[in-house]
Amino acid sequence: MNLTRFTMLLLLAAISTSNEQKPETQESRDSTLIKPGLGAGPLVLGDSYKRATELFPPKPRIDQEFSQPAGCGKELNWVDLKNAPVGNLFIRFKDGSVFQIDVATTRYHTAEGIAVNSSPQEVQEHYTGLHAYILSNITSTEVRPLVYWVDSKKGIAFAFAPYRKKKGRYLSEIIVFKPNSEICPPDSSPDSPDKRELAPYSLELPNS
Repeated sequence: MNLTRFTMLLLLAAISTSNEQKPETQESRDSTLIKPGLGAGPLVLGDSYKRATELFPPKPRIDQEFSQPAGCGKELNWVDLKNAPVGNLFIRFKDGSVFQIDVATTRYHTAEGIAVNSSPQEVQEHYTGLHAYILSNITSTEVRPLVYWVDSKKGIAFAFAPYRKKKGRYLSEIIVFKPNSEICPPDSSPDSPDKRELAPYSLELPNS
């Protein structure tokens, strides 16, 4: 059964894990860093499909691969069962190599400590000059689309999803991509007709 990304996220939200957290070492910190324009942890942009699946072996009946709209290649949804809450790593391939990594798990963080579930205020404090966009009308748990804060020159973006049944947004994904290239949003094309730029650091459409 081929489920969409957001259907998978909703299903996985009910899964819990009892693994204990181990003390963080310098080596583990280095292996969990998100590096703009480069990669996330051991996974590097440009890695081959073979290398990516060696690092993140697909788990039968859990992880899935999806074909994406034109220009966005193929995506592996690798489910992170060892970090609470359960998260996802979406690895995108084009011409057999990794071209975009969507981090939706607390396993990885930026050098400033930004990770999934960080607040917009934390991101804005550490990242200046970000541009805000609606990249498509694809939604998660509400009718409001994701809002992206993007630094195209550095190759990093932050996707903010609406909280369910209350105002505000939280950081749902950190996207690493090749500098000066277009982002492939979930289940949509980088050339989506719904794409529009908002005022810098906006979190909602005007008058929404």
